[in-house]
Amino acid sequence: MISVLAAARRLGRRYRAPALTVLAVAALVALTSPIESNPATEIAAFDPEASVSPVGTIAPAAGNEVTAGGQAPSGVGARVAGAASTDAAGPAAGAPKNCDPATGRVRFPSVYAPPCVPSVTDNGGATYQGVTADGIKVVLYRGQSDPAVDALIRSAGAADTPEDVLATYRDWIEMFQVNFETYGRRVTLEVIDASGPSDDDAAARADAIKVATEMKPFAVIGGPAAFVDELASRGIVVITQLQRPIEYFADRAPYVYGTQMSSTQAFIHLAEYVGKRLFGRPARHAGSPALQQQTRKLGLVYLDTPEGIYKPGVDAFERELTKYGASLTDRISYEGDINRAQEQARLIISRLKDKGVTSVLFSGDPVAPIFLTQEATAQDYQPEWVIPGGTLVDTNFFGRTYDQDQWAHAFGVSQLWIRPPQEQAEPYYQHVWQFGRPPTAKSTYEIIYQEPWVLFHAIHLAGPNLNPRTFRDGLFSMPVGGAGLFTQVQRSFGRAGGWPFDDWTGFDPVTEVWWDPSANGNDEVGNAGAGMFQFVDGGRRYAPGQWTNDEPAVFDPSRSITHYESLPPNDQYPTYPKSG
Repeated sequence: MISVLAAARRLGRRYRAPALTVLAVAALVALTSPIESNPATEIAAFDPEASVSPVGTIAPAAGNEVTAGGQAPSGVGARVAGAASTDAAGPAAGAPKNCDPATGRVRFPSVYAPPCVPSVTDNGGATYQGVTADGIKVVLYRGQSDPAVDALIRSAGAADTPEDVLATYRDWIEMFQVNFETYGRRVTLEVIDASGPSDDDAAARADAIKVATEMKPFAVIGGPAAFVDELASRGIVVITQLQRPIEYFADRAPYVYGTQMSSTQAFIHLAEYVGKRLFGRPARHAGSPALQQQTRKLGLVYLDTPEGIYKPGVDAFERELTKYGASLTDRISYEGDINRAQEQARLIISRLKDKGVTSVLFSGDPVAPIFLTQEATAQDYQPEWVIPGGTLVDTNFFGRTYDQDQWAHAFGVSQLWIRPPQEQAEPYYQHVWQFGRPPTAKSTYEIIYQEPWVLFHAIHLAGPNLNPRTFRDGLFSMPVGGAGLFTQVQRSFGRAGGWPFDDWTGFDPVTEVWWDPSANGNDEVGNAGAGMFQFVDGGRRYAPGQWTNDEPAVFDPSRSITHYESLPPNDQYPTYPKSG
């Protein structure tokens, strides 16, 4: 399960307040410095008949053009079924590295193991900035530490230090380096420490300029939005945890890749779920008997900024609802300001209650429901709480911080996957398999795993002529992995997952969940306690178009589980002796 503490320092300054609880401070959603979306491409993203150009408007800065026989990153490369092909006049192919001939995939314990690719005796040398005959330079962005936030995180049970995190990043890179094809090059990791807090755009851009002009990597891991934008404008690949609309990635193609589902995809899932399973039916899961008898009236509460930069996405969500004959009774935005959280919650709940909203759709950060649910109880308002997933509102860690009388009526969709025993989960197992020991960063190892996962799958499939275009083509050529599984999520890029636009983020399906305040178990960082999300039908996952018109199968323990005691048969990954 993706750790719920990895981005706490990114939010620490945004949500600083003396009375803030430990768990609220540890919020993870990448909310800092959001980017204005483009309404035209937002509309296109929802229209299967329209298309979003896979190559955006940002061109690489001077000096980043491909050299030594490589190709420039502009233009659309061919989409192929297997590995990205090399140029006709490229290096001669050799025997594949570390290949399982029985499967045609890399000999690696993963359901996502990529196809085997030919090795080479000559990789073409320097094919792009940060790429030489011997190496690929990658930079890791490390945000500023806040002592108060660090203390709160440690008291919440997550004691990973910056040194633990860096050591685990290096472990993941070494593991993938040993097992995947990098065509004679070693990936090296350098670190840039932030010169300012994550909400200081000027400092973030200055850091990005330093990275681009002094460190000169091929790719960068992490960073706030202003940092990512500056690097993309200079033709540097960035792998980010930011959740943004799909056009954000398209406009910066082929340079920016995400490790979680885009907000556009999350809204598509939510609209289908609401339109098919909720709208026009009684609000039977509300806490108030009076509301249970009423036909659902939907109210959307969503995070925004004073400039309203998330408004186009919400407008598109409303248009998507109309496909199912559904509509909102009300929509209310709020700002991510902890100092106004209680006041905003009071006004929001009062308005929802006055409008007769039976079902609250919440699309925001995982801190706000602390205040919203408390205020709902204070005002004797007991609606359904419908969650879209993707902002950690669907984690046990945060669910336990909400008013339990309210959250006992929470259900909806989740992008997360149901957990097997830790020692059987792929990242943990792979680390022990490779190094003979657990990850050093015990709380955050799984989120740390995500960016190297994207990086090495792309490099492996890009071929020896590595540049942003072949990096994209390699990732887009990756076969769909994890389809139909319960303890893994389906991952795909490009058009492989069936989206009507190029997918730059990798996650495809969602599952149905509900909150059970009486269930006991561990949260995502290993804390035992009461309150768990139940996964309906064993965590069955739904791709777009697959939701049925049935009533939600929630609040039925006989059809739900909180975790698996062992991996289901179809979720078993291959096992091999440890690679050298």
